[in-house]
Amino acid sequence: MKNICLAFIAMVLMACHTKTKTTKQSIVDDKQSLTDTAKYVVEPVYKEPVSPIDTVANSTKPLENEEASTGCKDSIAFDQYPAVVSQNFTKAPLDWESNPSARYFRTRIIDAYKSNTIDFAGHYIGVIFGCGADCIAGFMIDVRDGKIYDAPLGEENSCFFSDDKAICESSSLLFISAVCRENIDDKKAYYLAYLWNEESKKFERIKSEEFLKKK
Repeated sequence: MKNICLAFIAMVLMACHTKTKTTKQSIVDDKQSLTDTAKYVVEPVYKEPVSPIDTVANSTKPLENEEASTGCKDSIAFDQYPAVVSQNFTKAPLDWESNPSARYFRTRIIDAYKSNTIDFAGHYIGVIFGCGADCIAGFMIDVRDGKIYDAPLGEENSCFFSDDKAICESSSLLFISAVCRENIDDKKAYYLAYLWNEESKKFERIKSEEFLKKK
């Protein structure tokens, strides 16, 4: 009888030892599994930040309301602010140091700069891209020295009800950021417009009465 009891105790001790060993091994396996899984964690998608707009007096408060014609561009006197368009030019290398925020949009800027067509103010190639609902942002690149400037766009120069936006011509210093309405049924529109100062390299706000054609 004594031998039977001793044998039973020995079996219990062996079972406990085996269970403890199994539990420890399970913990080790779990840790290894977590380590292996961590190797394959997907990094979060990087979202490009929106570049700040470098303008003078860039408030989007309407300066005044005007009747909007069917063709907004046809109502704008771009020729009042002329610029001589560069012809047969050789593009300078892109100057990334001139605008640090432009580095976040290298691909877009490089692709746009491949164009040989001047878009604005005689010497600038533009690049425009979306920055949210009814919002666009962009840059302009001087082909003479490769310097990159912020276009007067972005959320600060956008509106919810817009007839048109980013209107400009290669031979004019005038840039219309947006043609806006207070609501979808409003018959009058207001303009978010800027004049490029070639000397200071800044955009200056301009009233629509100064560039709209007289009726």
